[in-house]
Amino acid sequence: MPRPPAVHADKIVDAEVCARAGSTIARRFSAAELPRLREAGGHDGSAIEAQFQFSQFDGRPAVAGELHGVAVLTCQRCMRPVAVDIDDTFQVLLVDEERSDEPGGFEPVVVKASRLDLGWLAEEQVLLALPLVPMHENVDCAAAVATDEAAATPAAADEHESDPEAGTTHHPFQNLRDLLRKQ
Repeated sequence: MPRPPAVHADKIVDAEVCARAGSTIARRFSAAELPRLREAGGHDGSAIEAQFQFSQFDGRPAVAGELHGVAVLTCQRCMRPVAVDIDDTFQVLLVDEERSDEPGGFEPVVVKASRLDLGWLAEEQVLLALPLVPMHENVDCAAAVATDEAAATPAAADEHESDPEAGTTHHPFQNLRDLLRKQ
């Protein structure tokens, strides 16, 4: 995993102290607080609630975490926003240098434990939990588009190539095979 960027003092915790105390910290993060999620295609409306349970394992700080929330991404079928539920757990061990033989089923995270940025850790785990190809659950996105259009203004419905209410769909590449054979 990459190292976290430098952050302001008000956004960091001392994981070593939290681990010795057995602390539990809960935080909520919006899309504006997760810049790498935005770079990965996250839209406004994304919000994650994270809970971090600190403990010690072999004298090093360990974090067991839970993530719950929604990431608003772009559906790769219809190119409309899709809300992807995030419900994930993780176990990481904070280490000074990465090794492949960390015991206990922990994923090693190379970070200075005395200056752990919880936003960075939550964002890292959210990025790992995202689907490779975000899509609406319906095989036919027309139902999702119709739902979105019903909530939108009537003028927004004219911008789409598909009109589920009229029963007509424009297929721009329908004759492409015939055109390629002629060449």
